[in-house]
Amino acid sequence: MKRYDFAAIESKWQEYWEKNKVFEAESDRSKPKFYALVEFPYPSGHGMHVGHIKAYSSLDVISRKRRMEGYNVMFPIGFDAYGLPTENTAIKTGVPAEKIGIFF
Repeated sequence: MKRYDFAAIESKWQEYWEKNKVFEAESDRSKPKFYALVEFPYPSGHGMHVGHIKAYSSLDVISRKRRMEGYNVMFPIGFDAYGLPTENTAIKTGVPAEKIGIFF
């Protein structure tokens, strides 16, 4: 079984993305606007789950499609590391919330 050579593969694509400015934002007010918003992900205290993937990947695909169709897309994403589920897990496990918040 061939092993995944992440160092070679990742660096290859990072160079391509940089050279071709794949992720460079542009501000072209002449394009139609598309705003995609999904709730901010937060670690539940037990990690990411399928619900996160379902919500974020679908809007990521739609946003990419809109960019390819010529839209000026805004798709903000971030995360709330200290949501209520994280706080509840911290109380139950005795692990500080700031330590749970970084594991997702």
